[in-house]
Amino acid sequence: MTELRAQSKLPHKTNWSDAAPLDGEELIFSISCGNSHLHWATHHGNAEDYNPLIFWRTPHLKEEDLEHEDLLGVLSRNLPDDPHDHIFGKSVDATAEDAISQSKQRAAPLISVYIVSTNRGQEALLAKIWSTVPSRFVVMRGGDFFKKEEGRYDTMGTDRLATLTGAVHLHGHPALVFDGGTATTYSATDSSGTILGGGIGPGIQSKFRSLTKDTDALPEITTEQVLARVNEAQEKGKPLPTFARNTQEAMMADAFQEFALKGRNVIEHWLEKAYDKLADNPAETTSEVKSAGAPAETTTKVNTDKRVICTGGDGDILMQLLQPHYGGVIEHMESNDRAKSKDNAISRSYVVEASKHLMHYGIASVLAAQVKLRKSKDAFSKNPHEEHVGKRVAKHFEVEADDGDNIFRGKVMKVIKAEGGENEFRIKYDDGDSEDVTTSELFDMFELFSVHGEKKSRKAAPAKGKKKPAPKKVKKAKSSDDEKAVDIPSVPAKSAKSKANGAPTEEKKTDAKKATKAEPSDVEKAVDIPSVPSKSAKSKANGAPLEEKKTDA
Repeated sequence: MTELRAQSKLPHKTNWSDAAPLDGEELIFSISCGNSHLHWATHHGNAEDYNPLIFWRTPHLKEEDLEHEDLLGVLSRNLPDDPHDHIFGKSVDATAEDAISQSKQRAAPLISVYIVSTNRGQEALLAKIWSTVPSRFVVMRGGDFFKKEEGRYDTMGTDRLATLTGAVHLHGHPALVFDGGTATTYSATDSSGTILGGGIGPGIQSKFRSLTKDTDALPEITTEQVLARVNEAQEKGKPLPTFARNTQEAMMADAFQEFALKGRNVIEHWLEKAYDKLADNPAETTSEVKSAGAPAETTTKVNTDKRVICTGGDGDILMQLLQPHYGGVIEHMESNDRAKSKDNAISRSYVVEASKHLMHYGIASVLAAQVKLRKSKDAFSKNPHEEHVGKRVAKHFEVEADDGDNIFRGKVMKVIKAEGGENEFRIKYDDGDSEDVTTSELFDMFELFSVHGEKKSRKAAPAKGKKKPAPKKVKKAKSSDDEKAVDIPSVPAKSAKSKANGAPTEEKKTDAKKATKAEPSDVEKAVDIPSVPSKSAKSKANGAPLEEKKTDA
């Protein structure tokens, strides 16, 4: 089947000329490969924003299952009803013939599947099962969400960039995201859309496992015990005491205090660093800034409500700990909750909310931006080429420039005929170098110049020994640019359509058969149920996907 697979040397950015959603696609899939689960979603292909429709969660795929079970059957049993029927039709057996027959009835025969992964093993297994149906398998990279000139550094995880883009998609810049999973991370942007950076530490369960493993006397604390104690604190008004009187509560009190106090410190710094420009220029609070991963003309409103987003498996707990009075989870002192300000310029009030599926909104944002970009490029290519002569352009090079600015400016000198008869454009850079670029490349150069403009005068920094690549006659090197739920291990299913092993925990937004889109600000929750072997190929009775659809706004 047709698919776009990850290469052994991972690129920083996807080739979107081949990977963007196809015209006529009714349903698009996205999957996040986390450290503990696979998180799935479908997106409405006919909607301009590509926002997700249905979410569900499954256990990791097992290599032994793929060795001893029909690959197509593994895919089938990991899908809820509606997505399953979109691929295979109403057939009970879910065969390759069904998938091919159904594809011929769709306006876009191939199904687009977009992957954000921190788990290369799961990524490879997913590619195997999707290869059994007509599909395109696209592994997204960090540069799809943020460019280097927007503050992305090479080792920043694609999952962090995707969730940060999801926050920008929903609320705008500045953005701050806490992601509570196996690791707990925070990532932020400022008011101009530039990544400030972030932090990474062990997640709540990772802390408890480490204490149990590295000591002889400390007990194991399960996810169920943590959730039960948090619920007791909130429902019965019994917060965890600072000076706990039993070992288990002492371990939880310390971990929760660390997250609560660290989180508040991060928020205070973010409010000061990200909103200082808005404090100096209040008029900017009603302006628009560029969306992450979007073309230059794509903008989003500023996050004037100062919304902080918590996501991941422990996102709900993190959200509570960042609320006033620590959400009633741990003891508090009134003095710690007083609002502070710096010279009365920046209000320290902020709003914390949970969004379980932030990564899928980030994917939706990039898909919408890429489709818009493709349409803009198509329109651009139809313009008279001579009208571009004399205009200013910019291009990013992977070099360490003497002045710290690795964006080089230049001018379109003339239109030339390239091999094959296509028109290209001769670019002369301000440093004297020249190169010929295609229409698509010229579009990107205009976009970059519209964002950064002319070089700002600055004091030159000492050279670091690397210079811009020597000009080529034709081309220069282009710039490269977890859910509050408990799953019980499942056992293998015996039939193609069975949902037994790793049955999707499907989270529905409304009615089971009619998925409708909710306002992005909805707080989405899901609960997983254990799965057991089913005997019928189409059976959904036990271990069926618990599908969450969003409620109407």
